[in-house]
Amino acid sequence: MKQFREWMQRYGHWLLIAAVLVFSLWLRYDYIVDIEVKPVSDMEDYDQRALRLVNEGTFQTGELHGSTYRPPGYVVFLAAIYGLIDHKYRLVYAIQSVLSVASLYAIYWIGQQLWNRRVGVTALVLSALYVPFIGYSGVLLSETLFNFLFLFAVAVFLRGVQTESGWWYAASGVLFGLSTLTRSIALVVPPILVVWLLLEKKVWPWKYGKEAWIRFVLLFAAMAVVIAPWTIRNYVEQKSFVLVDTISGLNLLIGNNEYADGFYRDTLFSTKGFKRAFREGKTDAVRDQIMKDEAKKWIVAHPERFAELTWDRFQMYLAAQKDWVDDLYKFENIELLEDDKQEAAFSEWFQRYATALALVAVVAAFVQAVVRRNARALLPTFVAGYFIAALSVFYVQMRYKFPAMPFVMLLCAFALWQMRSNWKALVWMAPATYAVAQWLLDLAVKYDV
Repeated sequence: MKQFREWMQRYGHWLLIAAVLVFSLWLRYDYIVDIEVKPVSDMEDYDQRALRLVNEGTFQTGELHGSTYRPPGYVVFLAAIYGLIDHKYRLVYAIQSVLSVASLYAIYWIGQQLWNRRVGVTALVLSALYVPFIGYSGVLLSETLFNFLFLFAVAVFLRGVQTESGWWYAASGVLFGLSTLTRSIALVVPPILVVWLLLEKKVWPWKYGKEAWIRFVLLFAAMAVVIAPWTIRNYVEQKSFVLVDTISGLNLLIGNNEYADGFYRDTLFSTKGFKRAFREGKTDAVRDQIMKDEAKKWIVAHPERFAELTWDRFQMYLAAQKDWVDDLYKFENIELLEDDKQEAAFSEWFQRYATALALVAVVAAFVQAVVRRNARALLPTFVAGYFIAALSVFYVQMRYKFPAMPFVMLLCAFALWQMRSNWKALVWMAPATYAVAQWLLDLAVKYDV
């Protein structure tokens, strides 16, 4: 009996991790076998681009939104599957299911490295219960691939911090490069991680060791090597510098024009910027720049309205529960609870309280950083905060906050660990979480999100 207890203490957490991962994989496969939705909107665009790459060997589309409109990562991912195996959506969903479950392990790995095994396992279990992580495995969108690459990039970076090995930093740079080629919003995260590490090490940049800065150089150099071929290709085609994609101008104009209300609206087509950008004879890069310029002009001319819109969008991203992709792909068919209504109610409740607990954890993270000089919880705070803040400049789409949610779950796990370890933390964090959850519910009703 003693030997069994010792064995469980040493290996029991691995049994739990394996059980959660296997169950998560089963949930995804059980869900995707019944999906019969034909890709539409962005999904259809990704599909057509991948088919053209397989059949014609080109990223060109022959349409208004050309080859640089979208990052190439997910297009290449789909094309590899279509070209090597078959053009079957369920096959893509099956592979994405594996990547999605692997991402759960990356969340555990990040939590374990930042704090301890218990926090990592808690974050893993919470993430396994987050319905969109399951549902997006069966959607022809880049979210699942991006999360896989991005989460392992962060986990490998932390491994480099622990081991002080340049190889881990370089590997992290490669993964960050691939993440950026999948969704360009990842580009700014490595500098954020460097700032976090300086805070964690409690050193000023000029006092950090030479070897440490060499490791940072390796990270950014590896990232640049991955991204550069696509950037060069874009310059040759567009005769203009396009680092990754030309979609940001349109997104910025959607969120910042005379008709803007925080959401995508067809009134975009009536704006002067859109009409001027999409006159014939312009490259993707020129269109993108025109729309950026028009959006910036509107922001400068209407600073108060821009600030109001940005604050509204920030609140909407925190409170958002409705997702047209969820409605289209019927996430309520995921086997978690007894019936569809229970699953929908659970998903909304879980998302609301997870966000509330994470916001409370942010306060605890800054308190620890200032009082105890422990900045570890600032990493998920900075990363999740960056995604939500950056998106708030554009417009609200539920799926766009997807990359922030793993770090929300890590903050939740950190908060639960704090409450378990310290009764004083429990006394203030529990009621605060309830109060914030009610605020989020009010926001969801107010903004109809």
